[in-house]
Amino acid sequence: MAEAAVVIPFRGTWDSVLPTLRALNAQTIRSRLEIVLSIDGQEKPLADVTGLVDVYVNGEQAGPASARNRGWRITDAPFILFTDSDCIPETVWAQRMVCGLMDDYEAVKGVYSSGGSRLIQRLAQVEFEERYRLMERAETIHLADTYSAGFRRNWLEKLDGFDESFPLPEHEDVDLSWRLTRAGGRIGFVPGARVAHTHQSGWVSYFRMKFRRGKWRIMLVRKFPARAVSDGYTPQTLKLQMLLAVPVVLSLLILPFFPAVAVSLVFLFLLLCIPLLLAAAATDPSTLLLVPFFALWRGTALFAGAVRGMAGGKDQCLLP
Repeated sequence: MAEAAVVIPFRGTWDSVLPTLRALNAQTIRSRLEIVLSIDGQEKPLADVTGLVDVYVNGEQAGPASARNRGWRITDAPFILFTDSDCIPETVWAQRMVCGLMDDYEAVKGVYSSGGSRLIQRLAQVEFEERYRLMERAETIHLADTYSAGFRRNWLEKLDGFDESFPLPEHEDVDLSWRLTRAGGRIGFVPGARVAHTHQSGWVSYFRMKFRRGKWRIMLVRKFPARAVSDGYTPQTLKLQMLLAVPVVLSLLILPFFPAVAVSLVFLFLLLCIPLLLAAAATDPSTLLLVPFFALWRGTALFAGAVRGMAGGKDQCLLP
């Protein structure tokens, strides 16, 4: 029996998953690692793909939550790791994740090492770096997001895995993480477990992604109201930026008529950007000047998504 299994949910073109599988085959604990490709309802994989996995499993197309459950249930490994088919784990990734799980945690979370060279991708990486700085200081965290996550198998069994009523790659890992901590499980932060990724490459696509995140988060909070206050991952300044984003945009439109109001709102918003600016200064200083605009863009998208989530039906988070 393998010491750990890594499960990759997949639907797409076969060539796109090859870099991920090659990176997993180069892991320092490869001899003790089982690689499981869980296919989300499509044709049999190419020989180039099957040659890089220990086992693959297919099933009806139902989204990544269902695919991940099929994947971890087909293996007997005591530690289950997850990454995505568009992530490239560093060679020590699996080893560090397993060490974290051995360190009395029920789940662990790794990090993105990079996100791409475009400006919006670099700013998105700065956003993650701010969150990672917060998690390093937090006494308790409530998120093991599946681009770089690990769980003890017995806890996946206890929680019955991912909620398969989530049909999209959106917040199914948040739901599992919040159920785990509510049941008394602890999530460890492992910043040395790094995977490279390609973040959203356009400002519009980034806005749309944040809109979806805002919508699904507000709907999930209905199920876990305690997490509305703190989740050990979302900066409190971000929540205030969301509330101020639309007023700031509107104030700029009335600047000639109410300059004092506009200047005050902009100044307050800039103060709320300080933690993000500090993260940019430490990791990518050339993005500093655009950080406030990025924060305004992000805050507007999240606020709009949250409004959409509040306007939706009580069980909308279970629908596509």
